[in-house]
Amino acid sequence: MGVSVGDTCRLYKKCKICGETKYLKEFQTTGGRRGNPSKRKSFCRNCKNRRHERILGLRLEYKFDTSLLDPFKDIIIRGRSTSGFRYENIISFDRAKKLVEEEAAGIIHSTLIHNFFNWKSLRQFVLERDCYTCHYCGFYGDTIDHKVPKSKGGASTPVNCVCACIKCNRQKGDTGYEEYIDMKLTE
Repeated sequence: MGVSVGDTCRLYKKCKICGETKYLKEFQTTGGRRGNPSKRKSFCRNCKNRRHERILGLRLEYKFDTSLLDPFKDIIIRGRSTSGFRYENIISFDRAKKLVEEEAAGIIHSTLIHNFFNWKSLRQFVLERDCYTCHYCGFYGDTIDHKVPKSKGGASTPVNCVCACIKCNRQKGDTGYEEYIDMKLTE
């Protein structure tokens, strides 16, 4: 088992920017009114001007093959709310499968998925993707419409949502996508 000097010794610390292990005094204290000398910044004095740089670790790769999900266990979904707080909930296997298939979530492992969108970010994504153009009439649109209505089991996902103008969104209401398209064509 490889243990480096900076992991166990309290006299040395590893700089998050340059990656070098240095003597503890090479790192500034975090300061504050009480000035706790044992709390030090994560970057050394030499890297002070580079503190805005962010060292990226290995990137988490999502999987989208729904056969990886475990149908016999609870599936946990994690994400961020519109106010920026992290959340974690338990959802059914069918709901998790639907979210992954409709490109709203990615699989981390067999019982954990990550939700990519909250309501604000989904709305912004769909409006920009559709260039603020109504899917039904082609005029300016600034609302989101569900192809399969939520009342009939439709999810708020990028595949199920399209940009719509207020008029078309109200006219469509609770009707299905194909039914509304046929109705628009006969007008």
